[in-house]
Amino acid sequence: TKYLLMLGFDTVYFSQDNRICLITLSVKQGRVVLTRDTKLVKSSDFPNLLFINDNSPIKQIQQVIKHFELKINENNFFTRCLRCNQLLIKITPREVKDKVPPYILTIHQEFFVCQKCERVYWKGSHQKRMSDMIKRLILSLK
Repeated sequence: TKYLLMLGFDTVYFSQDNRICLITLSVKQGRVVLTRDTKLVKSSDFPNLLFINDNSPIKQIQQVIKHFELKINENNFFTRCLRCNQLLIKITPREVKDKVPPYILTIHQEFFVCQKCERVYWKGSHQKRMSDMIKRLILSLK
């Protein structure tokens, strides 16, 4: 889920055990179900379901990208909240002064916020590590 969100894809993580609710929600929202649940795969003739067959998160995202022929667009990277999937909006440093450590305000000028959960994002070292991982992922797809 996090990798798809980092790449900018509209992605929802479903944490309940209720398979009927999952299928109903995916039909209602027009979503594809990605699962490691073999029971769900065996018990369902739901067409929009992909069984993820590897334990490695990198191999999982590679499988999804290849299977659905997803187009990766660098302009979409880090545009969604990693917690709740909402699109992020750009805000000023003044607007986040009470939401981030003071030191962060001295070294960053660009901030983004989720309108739903109000989580604040900036291009710090954590995003640099995620960007490096995405570059390795893209290279591995070629």
